[in-house]
Amino acid sequence: MPTASDVTGAILASIRESLEMKGITEPPTAQTPVDARLGLDSLDWAAIVVRLEGVLGIDPFEEGVDRELKTIQDIVGVYEDALRRRDG
Repeated sequence: MPTASDVTGAILASIRESLEMKGITEPPTAQTPVDARLGLDSLDWAAIVVRLEGVLGIDPFEEGVDRELKTIQDIVGVYEDALRRRDG
């Protein structure tokens, strides 16, 4: 099972890749808000989820998420919870 550090690193790297493709060079952190100010649209987020599924082996959004996602750390929590459920 990936560690919390692995999950955080994979998510930050994937988001950073999408930002760089849009010419945004400011690196995201775990506390970065995931609203429109970040500069990503719904298609960017879909690409991030697909990349993360390849890296982490899960898509926690396919079953739905019952919490508000305000920061990247909130997204990390969703992936960590899904990995715990999967690996029991």
